[in-house]
Amino acid sequence: MSLAPIVHELRLACPVEVAFDTYVDRIAEWWPPGYTDDARSFTGLVVEPVVGGRVVASHGADEQVWGRVTLWERATHLAHTFTPGQPPGRASLVRVDLRPSASGTAVRFEHGGWAPGSERVRSRFTGWPRILSRYAHLAEHPDPEK
Repeated sequence: MSLAPIVHELRLACPVEVAFDTYVDRIAEWWPPGYTDDARSFTGLVVEPVVGGRVVASHGADEQVWGRVTLWERATHLAHTFTPGQPPGRASLVRVDLRPSASGTAVRFEHGGWAPGSERVRSRFTGWPRILSRYAHLAEHPDPEK
């Protein structure tokens, strides 16, 4: 088993600012509730927009800190630690890099920073394509009623 980062590259038909804002400001809309501790009670997910800010999942009044923002460069780069699925006291690292492309935005998503001995934990993260497809759809169709 590997500790190499999990990498996905996306091409989105939207401006970089829309792609970035969709990732951080609308994450609760595209994050699947089934990828939380309790899909039925999931009420939100927030990325606090500052280095040191929290990534927080809400289940009613219960808040779970999923990580901390480690890099914040609006519209181009974001990184945060990520604790879901990890043993207590451990976190991996999610990094999202965005740049303009001919068709809109190129997004490089990387989930890495795996601790030695966490190969089994890493091997469980097979859902990123489904999660990121929801993100891409919302970024490309931000106002479905228009």
